[in-house]
Amino acid sequence: MRIGIEMKDETYEKIKNMVDWINLDNSFRGRNDTPEAKIEDFIKGAAISKLLDIEAMTPLLNTSSGDDLVIKNRFKEIAKQKKIKQVDICKRTGIKKANLSLIFNNEKTLRADTFFAIWLTLGCPPIHECLYLKKTN
Repeated sequence: MRIGIEMKDETYEKIKNMVDWINLDNSFRGRNDTPEAKIEDFIKGAAISKLLDIEAMTPLLNTSSGDDLVIKNRFKEIAKQKKIKQVDICKRTGIKKANLSLIFNNEKTLRADTFFAIWLTLGCPPIHECLYLKKTN
């Protein structure tokens, strides 16, 4: 199915600049086997990512008062997958190693500023990949 969308010129330019940057980055990194990014693909990907984020958080909206759910993170797995060392995250975010270890092991609740510092350091992975819900017993 094809759809048309309207957006502000400013928004279009931001998306175009991001797509150009992705293509330039792929070129510099020698990713010649990667197809050239297109604005349409970027918009589709953003829509799909947002839908996945919403689906991942839907249980929060559908909980009854008897359900005890806590939000947990997958930062440790994401950092390992991206080959980013905890010591490098500490240097870039200013988080102490002991605190980062507690966060990575879901033993410490994240503040919003800490979440965003780690999230940005990990390259802004989709929220639905970073967080999950777990029932407490």
